[in-house]
Amino acid sequence: MPTPTEAAFIVFGLGSQAVLAAFFAARRWRPGLADRLGWLAYAVAGLGLPLGLWFLTGGQSWRLYVGPLLLGGWSLFGSYLDLWRRVEWRSPPRPGLLIPYVALYFWAQMFLWWPLWDGQRLAWSVFLVLFCVNTALNLAGHFRRPEGRGVSRRG
Repeated sequence: MPTPTEAAFIVFGLGSQAVLAAFFAARRWRPGLADRLGWLAYAVAGLGLPLGLWFLTGGQSWRLYVGPLLLGGWSLFGSYLDLWRRVEWRSPPRPGLLIPYVALYFWAQMFLWWPLWDGQRLAWSVFLVLFCVNTALNLAGHFRRPEGRGVSRRG
């Protein structure tokens, strides 16, 4: 049975994955909903900052506070670029923005996932499935054909 702190870590990690899955799915199949879910994804991820600080100041292991703090940092950076400044940095790629964005995102995901291995294998497995779904949907969203460039059906 997880401690209350571990339970908060698990709920945050799995909850953030679920919101990201909903966002990436909406971006692919319901673009009108994607903007609202993008805000929500950054807002939920931003909760990692107070959560990580709570773990840190409460004397918890670094294994519990690093992931939430990294995800909170990704949230601040991403929301600044995507929502506040509306900087186009993905296409064409701007390495000075793309590399820190992807690094913060990736390492946050890993530091939310790895600590679950030792005592919460079911949560670890659920996180893995959600992360794989997120990654597949995210990549599919970046590599799909632009609208209107499909094969002509004229006879």
